Amino acid sequence: MTYEYRCRKCDTSFDVMATLAEKAAGLQPKCPNCGSKQTAQVFGMVGVLSGAGEAGRGRGSEPRPMCGAGMGPGCC
Repeated sequence: MTYEYRCRKCDTSFDVMATLAEKAAGLQPKCPNCGSKQTAQVFGMVGVLSGAGEAGRGRGSEPRPMCGAGMGPGCC
């Protein structure tokens, strides 16, 4: 599998190919730019839409905003 990492020292992003076993064993790759082991895996944002594919079933088809500060009335 391919994992995306970012160096905390120089802010370089890079990809690492590793097996699931290597990842489970605590994979901590070196930055290819500065050689630091102060790296962290980058996780992308995940969005969840409500109502996708629900048209005609009595449910809304509009995506709902994620709850949080400043979302206004009707949130959650």
